Amino acid sequence: MNLRCTLAIVALGGLLSCVFAEELPRVPRDQWGAPQVVVSHSSGAWVIAGRKNQVTLDESSLAMTVKAGSVSWMLGPSSANDVLVRSRGEDLFLRIADAAKVEIVPYDTGARTGVKVRLDRFRDKSGSDLDLALCLTVCLEGKDEELVCEAVAIEREASVRQLEWPQPVDARGVNYTALNHVRGNLLPGDWPQEYHPYRNVPSGQESLIAADKSVIQSNLIECWSMSWWGFQKGESAMVVIVQTPDDAAYTFSHPAGGPTVIGPRWLASLGKLGYPRSVRMCFLPKANYVAMAKRYRRHVMDTGQFVSLKEKIAREPLVAQLVGTPHIRQHALRNYKPGSHRFDPKTPGSNYNLATFDTLAQRLRELKAKGIDRAFVTLAGWPYMGYDRQHPDVLPPSPVAGGWEGLKRWVDTCKELGYMYNLHDQYRDYYVDAPSYDPQFATFEEDATSQPAAFPGTRFGGWKEGQIPFMDYWDGGKMAYLNMRFALEHLVKNYQVMFDHGVKMQGSYLDVFGYVPPTEDFNPEHPLTRTESIKYQAQCFRWARNNLGIVGTEAGADWVVPYVDYASDARAGGCIPAPLYTLVYHDAIMTPEGGSGDYLRCLLNGGFPTVGRNQDNIARVLEIQKLHSKVALLEITNHEFLDKKFRKERSTFADGTTVTIDRDAGTFEIAVNGERQ
Repeated sequence: MNLRCTLAIVALGGLLSCVFAEELPRVPRDQWGAPQVVVSHSSGAWVIAGRKNQVTLDESSLAMTVKAGSVSWMLGPSSANDVLVRSRGEDLFLRIADAAKVEIVPYDTGARTGVKVRLDRFRDKSGSDLDLALCLTVCLEGKDEELVCEAVAIEREASVRQLEWPQPVDARGVNYTALNHVRGNLLPGDWPQEYHPYRNVPSGQESLIAADKSVIQSNLIECWSMSWWGFQKGESAMVVIVQTPDDAAYTFSHPAGGPTVIGPRWLASLGKLGYPRSVRMCFLPKANYVAMAKRYRRHVMDTGQFVSLKEKIAREPLVAQLVGTPHIRQHALRNYKPGSHRFDPKTPGSNYNLATFDTLAQRLRELKAKGIDRAFVTLAGWPYMGYDRQHPDVLPPSPVAGGWEGLKRWVDTCKELGYMYNLHDQYRDYYVDAPSYDPQFATFEEDATSQPAAFPGTRFGGWKEGQIPFMDYWDGGKMAYLNMRFALEHLVKNYQVMFDHGVKMQGSYLDVFGYVPPTEDFNPEHPLTRTESIKYQAQCFRWARNNLGIVGTEAGADWVVPYVDYASDARAGGCIPAPLYTLVYHDAIMTPEGGSGDYLRCLLNGGFPTVGRNQDNIARVLEIQKLHSKVALLEITNHEFLDKKFRKERSTFADGTTVTIDRDAGTFEIAVNGERQ
């Protein structure tokens, strides 16, 4: 091709591009998926108007009113303790609406539409400007026009230590508040008694409530088993989903007679807000607590936090053998450390209890003879010094219980009987008499002068030495908290030694991870955020699954659901117990829900059977086993109370199976498609 032809072709191409480059008409918002929301401003109020819901923001008080259909939900105005700020070494509370410079403008991401509130020039007690700004967005999102509120702090010299925004919903006139305290709780708006989440402590800890210095925070099972709460008002409902739960909490009060006050509280991460915090409010026109739970179920499925048991079986087929299998807990050595809180010098016999590995093996043979054909056995008290001693350095196995050879015989017995087996293990409590203990690997708090904040020392009595929080309550005495960056290497170390001795477990129960909140570490040599703590604990779960098999943990705060197959029990709610947890997660994680002890609750929730220490509940175990074999992998699609006293209940599973219980009569009925079984 010669140069003249080439130039002609280029010229023709340029002409054609000019002809066809004419811009197309602008596509209307509804055709490219944008929210059909209009933002307007008039008479000191901003209105975010969708087709279903309308939000009105008062520009002076920052109070909000949401009109969802025929129901209005009011969120309170800015108040004196909205935000806790640290500047030049001093802490002060501020009312965010008192910012000297407030700028409100329309805000449209293309997927959510509303307003942006920029708050600047806060002042300290002397009137000096603080080097800090807040940016708040209030938007309607999606076809359901859910309200998404997001807060960002622009922190320079000053930092945000705590933020309470948006303000709590005015719950006066609501039927009840749905609370995810332990397994689920409905709190009537006019409940006649004072109520607080920390009333939900485990059995035997009630005497500690009065002195408990713990604070409400995410992933602490008594007050946060899932990241949502909700309200029912008439036939309508509102669900509040905390979308950034790692450093979250909530304000709470319910005096005798109500009302209930609950609203988001954002906690600092290593001393500052640090990243955007987000809460989603969903408005359901005709709904109750079941619909609330199902809305949250959709949220965790969409975000990847829900991993079904069927998926878990696909990645580890051994999990399938948990279906319909009774759980048994055996305990080898209890050996309170002399001088510790639990050690009683007046009654020496109470400080020590031993069942050898061979004794425990014989008990399993006896259980088999009683009709428990298959079981999943968790062995506790196996470490060198016994239960809750010298973690994370737990090897070799207790010599007095039988050592390596005794543990091997116990494993061989489980195999012989066709029982699955694992170990109760622990990698958070960091005992000062552990061979590898070194204070540099314990978590540090921010300073050496404030009261210790690490849970559960706040409940059981903690103190600090320098920046390190300690407590002495469990069998092993004085302990700190291991920085979770180092947990996995201890886990691998211990199980590798077991492999070297020819001992291979079929899983691991990693204690406390699913019960206690993740812990920060302010040690500058290895700082740790709560989010990072979760990441490192998840690594322990993954390693246990990949190298052992079945993975369990305590209680099961829902961040653990993607990683574990089962969790130990947690209490029912404290006012009107409702199965909120199993309505969301029944087909994602196996839980006993009372087990064979509270067998009616267990049956109602499709929980797994548990064999008690005295083994006198075999008939109940077999009944629960039969139901669990049928429904373990199924969603609970509905729950209902059948009487005004909330003593008769019915749950419905995805295949049509129903379980009806009567707590007063102590009876239950199981039916499939209406036919009694």
